[in-house]
Amino acid sequence: MHRLDNGQPIRDAIHAAGLSIERLAEKTKEADPAGYGISQSAIGHMVSTGPSGRDSFTTRSADLVARALVQLRGSS
Repeated sequence: MHRLDNGQPIRDAIHAAGLSIERLAEKTKEADPAGYGISQSAIGHMVSTGPSGRDSFTTRSADLVARALVQLRGSS
């Protein structure tokens, strides 16, 4: 998967959900059927606009972030 607009859509979604990177990482563990989630570092790479930003991610990572955000939307 490739991030769009240098990660802006995910930054917007995290902000709209009122989450921090740390809290989103916790939520990905809850959304992961295996219970692992993804690390704060991986999420940081997704949202960073600086040199640590990455343009591509595994489908699993993108899916877990999306699941976590959808679960939060459904619970509000």
